[in-house]
Amino acid sequence: MTKQEIIESLKGGLIVSCQTEPKDCIHEDGRTVVTMAKAAKWGGAVAIRSNSPEQVKAIHEAVDLPIIGLDKIYYDTMDRVIMTPTIEHAKALWEAGARIIALEATDQLNHLGVPTRNLIPEIKKELPEAIIFADVDTVENAIEAAKLGADFVAPTLAGYTKATAYITEPPAYREVAEMCRAVDVPVIMEGHVYDPESAMKSLYLGCYAVVVGSAITRPHFIVKRFTDLLNKFPKDSNWRDDERAWQGPITKLEK
Repeated sequence: MTKQEIIESLKGGLIVSCQTEPKDCIHEDGRTVVTMAKAAKWGGAVAIRSNSPEQVKAIHEAVDLPIIGLDKIYYDTMDRVIMTPTIEHAKALWEAGARIIALEATDQLNHLGVPTRNLIPEIKKELPEAIIFADVDTVENAIEAAKLGADFVAPTLAGYTKATAYITEPPAYREVAEMCRAVDVPVIMEGHVYDPESAMKSLYLGCYAVVVGSAITRPHFIVKRFTDLLNKFPKDSNWRDDERAWQGPITKLEK
């Protein structure tokens, strides 16, 4: 499909996030994501979102749906994960089969001391056919990402940055509704969508499409939601904390 055809194919649809990492009980041989992606396609998903060139490549070879690829990298010098921090990571995702490249696009500084959203123009220059999916936290950063050339924006990082620490009970409906009004590019709901009703609310608020991950492809967290409730929410156990603590595959890199 052409770039525009891919963008149009996502409208009003469900994007399923298929990700595992080595410490996951569902990781197994690393092929679990392929089974997830096949199930997502069977169920009517319009695209897959996945982490790391390895998992993107495996899914690309097995499922003919557009893939939103990202690469979560942990820097020792920063003590936090950055999604697709460099053009090299973006190129690796493209070569693996991702035609949509997702990256952190906020005013937070990367390992080189510049805002992560500054990578958008570089991707547009080096990978002109790539569709850019900007994972942001605030409305202001959504506006800036759109100005820099992002094709999609999503409130993926709402609640995960200092600027959005006030969001304690996601999904970030208020933020995504404001984004839909503030930018001219499609807004995709991403983050803590746990049921079909929440997905429909997101479309009602103006979102172009919806990403769902944990509620579909992370059965251990689904089980934990049930057991937390059945055990009357014990003080030392909270499925939300467990989910938020997950960071994806960790690659140690120095500045």
